[in-house]
Amino acid sequence: MFYLYKFSLNIILNFIVFTLNFFIKRDKNIILFGSWMGETFSDNSRYLFQYMHKSSDKKVIWVTRNNEILKELNNLGYRAYNIHSLHSYYYHLKSGTHVVCNVPFKTKSYKGDILGELSLGAKKIQLWHGIPLKGIGRIAKNNDYNRDNTLLNKIIEIIKSNRFFNNYIKVSGDWNNYCMLATNNRIGEIFSEAFSLSSTNIIISSYPRNCECLELVKSEELILGKMSDTKKKVLLFVPTFRETNSIIPNPIQNDNFRKFLKENNVIWVQKKHMADKKNNIDSFVDIETIMLPETFDLNVLTPKIDILITDYSSISFDFIFFNKPVHYYVPDINNYISEERGFSLDFDDYTAGWISMNLNELKKSIEKQLNDKTDITNIDKKVQQVKNKVYDNSQPDYFKIAKDLFGFKR
Repeated sequence: MFYLYKFSLNIILNFIVFTLNFFIKRDKNIILFGSWMGETFSDNSRYLFQYMHKSSDKKVIWVTRNNEILKELNNLGYRAYNIHSLHSYYYHLKSGTHVVCNVPFKTKSYKGDILGELSLGAKKIQLWHGIPLKGIGRIAKNNDYNRDNTLLNKIIEIIKSNRFFNNYIKVSGDWNNYCMLATNNRIGEIFSEAFSLSSTNIIISSYPRNCECLELVKSEELILGKMSDTKKKVLLFVPTFRETNSIIPNPIQNDNFRKFLKENNVIWVQKKHMADKKNNIDSFVDIETIMLPETFDLNVLTPKIDILITDYSSISFDFIFFNKPVHYYVPDINNYISEERGFSLDFDDYTAGWISMNLNELKKSIEKQLNDKTDITNIDKKVQQVKNKVYDNSQPDYFKIAKDLFGFKR
């Protein structure tokens, strides 16, 4: 019954957009951007949007659900609209290209970066939000494709091989026919498998978020100011989310670990994953902490961070891109493999840094980074090896990215 409702709605929406495009012709010189369910100004979408705004003759539009972000972007002189405003609806129909970095349209669990239901007839580009260490799409061990074996869904899988059904009925906005950005052929192969994309839909280029940020928003300036005004080491803790009831204890909940951080003049910076509905952010008065809001764009901090602690997040590859080692704090790795997403890439081959199964190991690994030059030299070699495995270009260029994605000319 759910699929019947969903497919019927998709047909209606696609027909409405198809009809409206007779009156509102799409313009290839207008590009519409969104990111992270419309709640943030961040990631690959944000970096590329700012470049196109400053360096091209294209009209670029940002849509958001966050009114604070909307006000800030308008104050900076960007064309930004509330996602459910009349201006937004118009530009969804008018723009020749739609760009996202996460969810293109509303699903059972998430809202879309944009109103992807209105994308029929536009060129669609999925920039994605990082190189996938953890399992994604069809590769994830806990995905719906592996779990749902009902007769109805088996029939639906057969029907999906029909191109018309796949493009115009399965989803609204023709979001089964889009281009996806990957940093090299190996990552492109993973995206092809994870999202059932043809290799011809994969565009090999660099991630915009690995370029220099062209303009900060006020909240980012304040945070970076706090970091630059100190001689202390800055540590960033960013675990990814879990979809089961598994919860990883925050290291700073441990008294001895906080004492260790204080003795080593370390500032603790932390951000909760936007999809994490369980883990709360803790703050303590005995150490200096900076607790970032969920909507904060971590990419503006990456070059400024001295120590990164994560687990299976793609942020590890961003640090590796900047030739920085990573601390992988993974006390639940066996459970993550068996009960959670598992991995898209081999964990041992694509990690570069120190792997810690408990707090004592994590403490020792941080001490090695701070004090053991020999160990750092060996780790640096692995950093370069992994970097070469996942990036074709170690010096990303905005113009080259825009040329690869849009055929951009100076």
